[in-house]
Amino acid sequence: MRKYALTVLGVVALLALVASGAAWANMMHGERVKVTLGTMPGVKTSANGDAVFELSKDGKTIHYKLNLKNIDNATMAHVHAVGDNGTPAAILVWIYPTNGMAPSLREGSFTGTLAEGDITADKLSGPMKGGTVKELFEKIEYGTAGVMVHTKQHGGGEVWGVHKEEKMGKMEKKTSSGSAPGY
Repeated sequence: MRKYALTVLGVVALLALVASGAAWANMMHGERVKVTLGTMPGVKTSANGDAVFELSKDGKTIHYKLNLKNIDNATMAHVHAVGDNGTPAAILVWIYPTNGMAPSLREGSFTGTLAEGDITADKLSGPMKGGTVKELFEKIEYGTAGVMVHTKQHGGGEVWGVHKEEKMGKMEKKTSSGSAPGY
C-alpha cells in the first residue's frame, strides 16, 4: 500500500512539474501583444485601428496584422522606436508595404487589414539591425517601440500607438494606448 501511495504521489508531482513547465513555455513564447492606434496630436482624422504582434514559439518570427478604420490614402507603416519625449523615433521595421522600403499609396478611404505578414531578423533596420525579433517584440511589449501609419496628407504620421501595461491590484492587465507620453 505504501509503495502504491508513493508511486501515485510521484506521478502527481511529475504531472505538476510538466504542467508548470508547459505554462512557463507558453508564457515565454507564442505571446501576443495588441497596440491600439489613435490620432496623432494636431491631426484631424477619424482614422484609428490596431496592430497585433505574435511572437513564434521559437522566438525567430513575429506574425503581425495591421487593421485600420477610416484611413484615407495610407502610404506606409512602421514599428518605430519611442523617443525620449514619447514621439516616434527611428524606424525599426517596415510593416506596410509588406516588402518594405518604398511607400505604396492605398488610394481613397480604407477600412480593413492594411498589412499582414511575418517579421524576421533580416527585415530589422535602424538600431535593431543585427538584433533579434524577440528583442523587437519585447520593445513593443514594454512600450519602447510603437506603430505609426503615414498617409499622403499626413506624411509625418496620422495614427500612432504604444503598448502599455497597467497594474491592477494583484493581476496585470495588458492594454494599449493610442497616444504616446509627451504628446
